[in-house]
Amino acid sequence: MKSTTKILYIERDDTTFTPHQDIPAAFQGQLIPYARFYYHEDKDGSILDQNIRAGEFSIWVHSIHMRPGVEVRHCSQYQVITLHAYDDADHLRGTINNRQQLEKEVSLFNVMASEEPTLPGASQPLSFHINIEPYALKELAREFPLLSSLAAIPISNVTEPLHKAPFMLNPVSRLIRDRILRAKYIGNSAYSFFRRNAADFYGNYTRRLIAPPPIMMNDAKRQQLHEIFSYILNHLDEPLTYKTLQQKFDVEEALLRRPFEQEFHLTIPELVLQEKMAVAFEMLSTRNTPVTTIMERLGFTSLNTFLTTFDKYFKYGALQVMDAQ
Repeated sequence: MKSTTKILYIERDDTTFTPHQDIPAAFQGQLIPYARFYYHEDKDGSILDQNIRAGEFSIWVHSIHMRPGVEVRHCSQYQVITLHAYDDADHLRGTINNRQQLEKEVSLFNVMASEEPTLPGASQPLSFHINIEPYALKELAREFPLLSSLAAIPISNVTEPLHKAPFMLNPVSRLIRDRILRAKYIGNSAYSFFRRNAADFYGNYTRRLIAPPPIMMNDAKRQQLHEIFSYILNHLDEPLTYKTLQQKFDVEEALLRRPFEQEFHLTIPELVLQEKMAVAFEMLSTRNTPVTTIMERLGFTSLNTFLTTFDKYFKYGALQVMDAQ
């Protein structure tokens, strides 16, 4: 019996959008207001695609529910570099260029403008990926230096993995991904939010590409690093320097440097800045909160420093975010 095949667009640029009100109630809670939606349903199942355009980044979220026996064929309307994150890793196994490739967690691919090998149909609670067209890589690397290692990867004219093995989602990349999925922002401020978070998601991945050989750590050390990580997220109003954290946790400063970076793929100052800016954006966007209260919550003592830091990070003004609500 001939199998049924459905198309899953990895990238598309058409205007056959599905209006918000035409998407079934079961999916409404998943919808990202800034996204454009593509929804298809028939007797074989349903596919909901959400797409966010944020400059050079094209963010996609797919929810796939197919009956057994239905195959899903990936298709892109033009060439893209795509960074995939799968939650339901063990469901999906495909063949790419005759290589058995388990697309689990975080994987980087070059995808050409053609239909790719079929994958077994399944119910995937979430498939998340961010695409970049190859021509944009060098310019992005100038703006976001962490992407330089991505721009240096040779790009061929065949669909193939651009990594030796996929990486697991770590706590930082999961934070960024979940922030994107939960975002209810709209307008110009949303564009800046999604663009910066897409860059951070890629940056966390590309740091792994240039990481030195790993150092050995026992479970106790790794557990301690995760405790420090959680402490940082919950105490953004405090002076979270290497020295203060060293004293707080009674550890060698060396543990807070390379081992921390190996575990989370960013430095402590980078994590502090990233999370402070995320909280600032949320408070400016969703709450009627004075800027002075936000500054206090995040440990800023100078209004000018806060405004300058926010503008540099998002390429968008904090007061503009507040005025847009």
